[in-house]
Amino acid sequence: MKSIAERYKSLAGAYVKLSDKFHQLDVAHMNLKEKLLPAVKAINSYRSLIQQLQQDKAELERTVQTLTERQKYLEDNQLTLQAKEVELSMAVNTLTKENTDLQVALQDFQAKYEVVSGFESLLASEPQAMLTEAEQQMELVEETLQEIALNSDPDLSQEEKELIEAYQKETESLFGSMEPLKDWDSPEVPEAIPCVA
Repeated sequence: MKSIAERYKSLAGAYVKLSDKFHQLDVAHMNLKEKLLPAVKAINSYRSLIQQLQQDKAELERTVQTLTERQKYLEDNQLTLQAKEVELSMAVNTLTKENTDLQVALQDFQAKYEVVSGFESLLASEPQAMLTEAEQQMELVEETLQEIALNSDPDLSQEEKELIEAYQKETESLFGSMEPLKDWDSPEVPEAIPCVA
């Protein structure tokens, strides 16, 4: 059986070995710590960088979303503007046609006005009065002609009218009887036999 001195000696030797081993482990730990410290710093830096990148990514996604919405809004506005442009083009074409039609109508009216402008003087008071007087005179003439057609001699009595009518008939009869004598001077009519007294 070992004595106490041997046992303490063995324990002291084990302690020394353990101390050396612990010292070696401590040195190794320090070396590892020195080696791991830059890695830990790098990991922390990478972690911060990743967080920043994630934030930047989220910001970029929001920016992309905003730009996409703005692009859609602009596209919708562009379509609306194109539709309005088509409407304005149609309106301009319509107005151009109406303007052309109005120009043609104006030219036609101008030509007609130039034709009738010479008659403007007839609208004055003096020509109007003369025209009214002429119309009244024509009405009187028409009335007189109608009265003559109904009664050609309104101032004669019935007996005088009968005498004139008989005279006209006798005159017509006399002229009718004288018509055969108009050929006496022709070569075919024989000369009259002279009367012997």
